[in-house]
Parts: sequence; structure tokens; C-alpha cells
Amino acid sequence: MREDDAVKKILIILVLVVLLVVGLIVGAVAYGISQIDSIFERAIEQGGTYATGVETTVESVDVGLTTGTFEMTGLEIGNPEGFDSPHFLALGEGSVGVALSQATMQSIRVPEFRLSDIDLNLDQTGGKANYQTILDNLKRFESGSDGSAPESETTGPKVTIDKLTIENINVHLIGVPGLSLVAGDVAVNVPLIELTDVGGADGMSFGELTNLVVKTVLTAVVDAGGGVIPGEILGQLTGGLGELTSLGEMGVNIVGGLGEGLIEGVGTLGEGAAGAVGDVAEGAAGAVGDVVEGAGETVKDAVGGLGEGLGNILGGGDDKDDDGGP
Repeated sequence: MREDDAVKKILIILVLVVLLVVGLIVGAVAYGISQIDSIFERAIEQGGTYATGVETTVESVDVGLTTGTFEMTGLEIGNPEGFDSPHFLALGEGSVGVALSQATMQSIRVPEFRLSDIDLNLDQTGGKANYQTILDNLKRFESGSDGSAPESETTGPKVTIDKLTIENINVHLIGVPGLSLVAGDVAVNVPLIELTDVGGADGMSFGELTNLVVKTVLTAVVDAGGGVIPGEILGQLTGGLGELTSLGEMGVNIVGGLGEGLIEGVGTLGEGAAGAVGDVAEGAAGAVGDVVEGAGETVKDAVGGLGEGLGNILGGGDDKDDDGGP
């Protein structure tokens, strides 16, 4: 009986140990699920800040591992120092169009994700351009020259999006010399952009996703801003985007609306924009030249006529008497 009692005690201890281990695992999983919102929120903020070089914040993130949902509100990419506009880019809402097909602590696969009501400020206050600073920071991010990436960027959750829709982009031009004095702050609206295969097989970090979204928005602005946005700004945006990895090289596809320039990269789009600007400038220069030339001839004729008239009045010219008298 003593041996049986000993065996029973051992079994009871083993059962208690197993229950304890299971309890710890369940508790850890429950704690992880309760913290997943903050994990993704921190990854979004740190990744966005690292990619753009300016403070990126998000109001709230709600990841439903059991319900298969993902929502994000209040994403804001701040301005570089020296600009008074409230932000560079702000997002009204981001939400999943259909249930998540996959969601874990390390990865999330989204069949369709919508980013809506984006507010973008292109600010040239004080002779500087906030978008130029952002583009320079994105170039640094893509080159990997800065080794201070946050841990969430290298080991944090990755995102794969089958279809990314960016809708209702409102662009404001602020502090543009000359333009603001004549027309005030100019606004441009880009209604819809659709991307597919975002993240590919391996997924993207949130820094990489931020880089993609900012590039896409700015490229769409170049595409839609002809005739409204000054050629100088379009040229600066085109030049900066041309130094970054194109969307086509990233494996991202465009679903209509923005033309082949986006798929092949901003080089083609930039060439077209530059050509258009060049044609306008050449035409303007030609027109000015014609006006100046015409004005010159008019002045020359007028001066000649005036001189002839004065000569006649003063007794000079061809109207002298043949006998040389006065």
C-alpha cells in the first residue's frame, strides 16, 4: 500500500505540474493577445518614424486575432523641424475590407486593406520643402545606411496585403512663393489608388509599408497635379522619387487609374512631367521673345519716326530747299 500511495502522490504531483505549465502557457497567450494591439501600435509608430525620419504616431490599433479584424485610426506622420503646418501626412482611417486570412503575433495577412481620407501638406515655408526632407529620409531608409533600426523593424510583425486601396487623398500646397499670394493655399484631390501583392511572400515591416504608402501618394500627386501644382514642385517630387526604388521593382502592381508611369517607376512619369514643363517653358520663352522682338521693332520704328519728325521741325531732313536756303 505504501508503494501505491507513493505512486498516487507522484501522479498527483505530475498532474499539478502539467496543469501549472498549461496554465502558464494559457496565461502567456492570453497576455500576448491582450498586448497585441500595443505591439502593432508600437511597430507602426517606430517603423514610420524610422522610415520618414520624423515622428509618426497612431491614435489606436485594434487587432482581432479571434474575430479576424484589423483597424487603425489617427495615423500621423509629422513635419520636419521648421514647418508650421500640423503634419506632413495624416490618415483618417485604415480598415480591413474582409476578414483576415491569417493573424499571429509575428505576421498578418490581409486580403484587402483600405486607407481613406489622407491629408497631405506640401509645405515650402521659409524657402525649404518638407517633402524634400521626407524624400531624403526615405532614400536613407532604403539604402540602409543608418544602422539604428528599432527592434520592431527587424524582428517585429510583418504585413502582407493582397489588395491595398488608398482613397480620397487631399493635397494642400502651403507657403509656395507667389502662388499663395495669388491663389491662397491650393488643394488637389486624388480619388483612388489600388495596389496588389503588397509585401510579397515574406511580408513587409511597418517601416517598409510606410515607405511604400508615402511613395505611392507622392507619385499619385505628380500624376494628378499637372496644371495645378507648379512645375518646380512637380520637378522636385519627380527627382526625389526617381532616386527611390520604384513600385514595379518592389513587385507591387497598380490596378488602373494612374497609368504606366507608376508600374514602371517614376522615371517615365518624371520624363513626361519634365517634358511638359520644358515645353511650357520653351513656349513661354518663345512667346516672351516674340513680344520683346515685336516691341523692339515697334520702339525702333517709333524712335525713327520721332527723329524724322524732329528733323523736319528743326529744319533738317529731306525737305530743305534745293537752293540750300532755310
